[in-house]
Amino acid sequence: MNHKNVHTNVKPRLLATSIAVGLMAFASGAQASIPYFAVNTNGVVRGNHKSEGATSDNAIAIGPNASSSGLGSTAIGTGTTASGGSAISVGSYSAASGVSAIAVGEHTQATGYGDSSFGRKSKATGGNSTALGSTATASGNNATGVGAFSQATGDRSFAAGGSAKSSGISSVAVGSFANGSGKVATAIGASSIASGDTSIAMGNWAQATETNAAAIGQSAKATAVNSVAFGKSATASQTQAIAIGAASQASGANSAAMGSRARATAQDGVALGNNAVASLSNSVALGANSVTSAYVDTNSATVGGLTYGGFAGNAPVGTVGVGSVGAERTISHVAAGRITPTSTDAINGSQLYSLSEKVNQNAGNITNINNQITNINNKVGDMDKDLRAGIAGATAIGFLQRPNEAGKSLVSAAVGGYKNQQALALGYAHNSDNNKWSTKFGVGVNTRKDVNWGASLGYQW
Repeated sequence: MNHKNVHTNVKPRLLATSIAVGLMAFASGAQASIPYFAVNTNGVVRGNHKSEGATSDNAIAIGPNASSSGLGSTAIGTGTTASGGSAISVGSYSAASGVSAIAVGEHTQATGYGDSSFGRKSKATGGNSTALGSTATASGNNATGVGAFSQATGDRSFAAGGSAKSSGISSVAVGSFANGSGKVATAIGASSIASGDTSIAMGNWAQATETNAAAIGQSAKATAVNSVAFGKSATASQTQAIAIGAASQASGANSAAMGSRARATAQDGVALGNNAVASLSNSVALGANSVTSAYVDTNSATVGGLTYGGFAGNAPVGTVGVGSVGAERTISHVAAGRITPTSTDAINGSQLYSLSEKVNQNAGNITNINNQITNINNKVGDMDKDLRAGIAGATAIGFLQRPNEAGKSLVSAAVGGYKNQQALALGYAHNSDNNKWSTKFGVGVNTRKDVNWGASLGYQW
């Protein structure tokens, strides 16, 4: 008996039914055929009158109106279509029209080369794309959509999660309703949005909407080019602005707000610390609850009826706030500032103490002079000379030089004079190799034969 072309056409029964599929297969017993079954081998269709949809070589069609027209294709299910070479279509009305495409599920579609579609009404229409989940869509080349109603429409994009969308080239969207629409954009988290090219949004409801923007944290928003928002509800809304900390805000261009609820609202402003506010351009609010106050030009001041003027640095361009009204702070570990006509250095407490000591000493001398009226002329004369010489000595020491380069030492000499009194000072200064530490000391002698000296240690950063 030749089993190669066995074919019967008998209605199925529940008992004694066998199936034969493939070359040289054999089916014995009563009712040896399957309704809605067709196999095409080398152009010869075997099947029954209810299904002869295997129209290409080595194709298989199983089910009412199933059609496998692609070479070596398989169609299983009512109204299924496998028209691509080596395509597989499984599920009612599914269609695999691309070469090597796979469509599994009711009304699924796989139309591109190597496409795979799994799940009811899912569609894979780009080359080598994959759609997995009910109504999932992968229309970009090499795109992948995973999850019900997910959409991967950009080439090489990836969308995972219910209703996630990745429409930008090489974009990623992970999480329910996540949306990556910018090129090479990444959105991770429920309802996250990365619409700027090369932007990153990580966290539920995070938004990065401009080029190179980064929003990390729940409800974080980076809405300007190169902006960064890090922390829950952090917001960076201007170019190159940085907001770090829960509810922090950087709304000035090139501004930075770091700390919970810190705010930098002016251009180039910096707020460091919880609730710190930098509202003036080029200014810094340093420390929790610190604010920046208005800065004004100051060229003179009147103290005790005396007016002092000619101040250096009288046109400020910014300010630094280290506290607020009623919540002031001290600044510790400040190096001694230079005391010169053009100096804009800060003066520390020891320098003021030195001045106070000198003033107190002079006041005591004046009291003694007043108490010794008979010697007032001599005392005043001596004191005057001492004072002049002392000022000359202080001037000489003040003009001792210091090196400008790291790791350098300098020996210097300076002279000072005041109202016919002169002084000579010698000094030594050294900068550390990293230029952060600076040491300096000097000694002077004046025409009154008084010796004065001074030393300082400074740290800069």
